[in-house]
Amino acid sequence: MPVYKDSRRNTFYYSFSVNGKRVRSKDFKTKTAATKALAKAVLDTDYVAVEDYTFNQVAEQFYKDREGKIKLQSFGKMKTRLQHFLDVVGNVRVDKLTVKQYQTALDHLDSYTCRGKSLSNVYKNKCIRTFKQLCEFARKRYDLVTNIPDKFDNYRNEDKKEMKFITLDQFNQLMEVVDDEAYRTLFIVLFYMGCRIGEASALTWEDVNFEENTLSINKTVTTKTKVADEIYMVSTPKTKSSIRTLPMPQIVSNALLSLRDKVSGHPLYSPSRFVFGFDRPIPENTIQTRKNRYFAAAGLEPIRLHDFRHSCASFLINNGATPLLVSKWLGHANVSMTLNTYSHLWKSELSEIVNVIDQM
Repeated sequence: MPVYKDSRRNTFYYSFSVNGKRVRSKDFKTKTAATKALAKAVLDTDYVAVEDYTFNQVAEQFYKDREGKIKLQSFGKMKTRLQHFLDVVGNVRVDKLTVKQYQTALDHLDSYTCRGKSLSNVYKNKCIRTFKQLCEFARKRYDLVTNIPDKFDNYRNEDKKEMKFITLDQFNQLMEVVDDEAYRTLFIVLFYMGCRIGEASALTWEDVNFEENTLSINKTVTTKTKVADEIYMVSTPKTKSSIRTLPMPQIVSNALLSLRDKVSGHPLYSPSRFVFGFDRPIPENTIQTRKNRYFAAAGLEPIRLHDFRHSCASFLINNGATPLLVSKWLGHANVSMTLNTYSHLWKSELSEIVNVIDQM
């Protein structure tokens, strides 16, 4: 933190950085006066030399840099992932991180449990990537370098969860035991429209056009928020291509119309209300519980809520839909994503092509 001389003015000033912001003093006639003022300013501002910054101090600036640039939900998840490391090495100087300290942080990830369950390797790798982003921010912003995380391999990913489907017959079997019209309609929308659960939960009656018989999917909602005291958060969909307006099959239109007729008599009803949950979306955990109960009553093996989306894709493919149409219906970013996810469902069609060639 040296004192600088302004040769043009023949004066002296000091300058240093506090929390990433540059502080410059007024001009002093003598170097001694500038030096004394600098000493007082350092005490008044609790100055910490950049080279002494800890991960906690860099994280404060990292959050300020990211805030507003990413979705609020993503921002909350980023802070949660990073906190696993800050709980262990937060007070360590960035450039003084040791192998042992980093290993302790990884051990913390291994031992951490949430609701009695250990963190998955996929999630732990996300935490590592976020911590590396913090290290890269420290390097670019403050020239603070640590290569310790690069000395470790990522966790080996477990096998992906098995993709499950229910057939149309099984879905109809499920519908026979669903005794709540809101849940019945929700399951119909999930199965036939291929919505993600967040997209379906975010639907308002303004998104349902009965005159043109279309459903507009233009937002998503999460009820698993850890940001502030929010009960739920509405945001833009996963990708731009996820924003889509689809024609409704008659079974979907009829179900939604019946539900709308039932709730429209409520004194607080308005087109801006949520289709599933009225004044606020039904919590996803509640939907999970009811879904499992209905599957058990129907004598069916339960599937995840996201598997309704897979079941929709399977239903479309088995009834002759092309990859392009399935991609547009599901709101995939591109056709290759559809093919990568559901290529095994088109194997039967490839076999038919072979049979055609063999018969020539």
